[in-house]
Amino acid sequence: MSPKPFGGPSGGSSGSGAGRQTTGGSSILGKLIGGQQVPGGKSKVPAYVANDLLDRLRNTVVGMQRDPAVEIPPVSLSAFVEAAIEAAIEEAEEQYRDGRPYPPRPNARLKTGPPVG
Repeated sequence: MSPKPFGGPSGGSSGSGAGRQTTGGSSILGKLIGGQQVPGGKSKVPAYVANDLLDRLRNTVVGMQRDPAVEIPPVSLSAFVEAAIEAAIEEAEEQYRDGRPYPPRPNARLKTGPPVG
């Protein structure tokens, strides 16, 4: 899998969201299970991340932005997370579905609370 650029006018993820302005100011983590709609055709991510992992994420994004050896640094934390999510989805589809996307979920909203099973 080839590395993907981290947002910006000429980069970003494939699809209709590429090149659009990322959200900023507040935390990327949404509190609504369906995602919170924000301007630019994007949604907040409805997930919780361990504090130490979130701290590493922030350090990585800022570090990459300041590192002259990084050819295409992430334009924002949101752009970095979006690229990482896209890479993880493509890896799961390749590993478990022969590169095909998973079918649409039957319910628009996901169940909240502890995992079932």
